[in-house]
Amino acid sequence: MMTYEDSATSTIDLLAPPEQVFAFLDDPTVVGAHMQKPSLMMLGATMEYDVDPGNGQAVGSIVKMRGKVLGMSLFVEEIITERQPPWRKSWQTLGHPKLLVIDSYHMDFVIRPISEGSRVIVKIQYSYSLSPVGSWLGGVPAKAYARWCVSKMRSEAGNHFPQPPKRT
Repeated sequence: MMTYEDSATSTIDLLAPPEQVFAFLDDPTVVGAHMQKPSLMMLGATMEYDVDPGNGQAVGSIVKMRGKVLGMSLFVEEIITERQPPWRKSWQTLGHPKLLVIDSYHMDFVIRPISEGSRVIVKIQYSYSLSPVGSWLGGVPAKAYARWCVSKMRSEAGNHFPQPPKRT
């Protein structure tokens, strides 16, 4: 089992049953939508997704992402390591990713039933980048990127499903 240097977690409550939430988040292009649009956190870059015939929705399924940032090619290959509908899905990097601020990672989401629907917990465990740029920058951008990543995944679910009213 791989050990990682850091982690980030984000949680959201949704007014939808676990089965619907899992079906939505089970699509790698949904949980990775934030990487397919230019943003400041991606330094204007985007990643293109390539999924195998399992569509990233089966244990052992492979998801590849490619892109460019600041003239550097980016590449990461992930494998689905666990899939327990409607409760949990996990995936992790294969080989040596070519990323700017993080290196290998393990991600998952867990869905728990609550009285008004579902609670979604999104987590990333990651190692700091081994690239010259990433090593020079240190862990600060990696921490910011990881927090941004899990919050964007949470937001995708929150934009798709209604949320319970905030209690005061």
